[in-house]
Amino acid sequence: MKKNRLLDLVREITTIDDSDFQIIENLFESVHCEKGELLEVENKSIKYLYFINSGFIRIFYNEDGNQITTHINCPSGFITSFNSFINGTISTDNIECITSCEVLRITKNNLDVLCQKSQKWADFARITYEQSVIYNEQRTKDIINLSAEERYLKLLKYNPDLIKNVPLQYIASFIGIKPESLSRIRKKLIS
Repeated sequence: MKKNRLLDLVREITTIDDSDFQIIENLFESVHCEKGELLEVENKSIKYLYFINSGFIRIFYNEDGNQITTHINCPSGFITSFNSFINGTISTDNIECITSCEVLRITKNNLDVLCQKSQKWADFARITYEQSVIYNEQRTKDIINLSAEERYLKLLKYNPDLIKNVPLQYIASFIGIKPESLSRIRKKLIS
């Protein structure tokens, strides 16, 4: 079953029973996506919250002809443009598969149903949200307080799979530098 990774993640945080399992099974849809496929596009409302079973996905927006990567995620992670997804507003973000991916997706309406029908899922969702807020706060502090090299080294230490699987121009944008600067940092670290 393609939902095992999601269920395993939920079980790490809370216990689920057969009724919770059935609700999750019914409301999440399995989808295969190709490398380079845009799951969501700017100037539209975001339709889905995605759970990544395999592959790498990024969120980016366009600014003055440049793509600015704001988020990259990998297996056992959720990804979407949350403001648009939650509020139903038009998004400036694009969500793109960096590699071929297997994802589970759920609409906002079905996520609301899931939270209403399963207290265990609601507990899991709250804890996952709290972890996401903490991560984003730390990422903001890192961008302000760490040098470009320190940000790259932290990414290398805690997310080595991103470095191996994501093109360097996306990594550079994600840590807030130009690709040329990242190349210089990498050369310096090798020598």
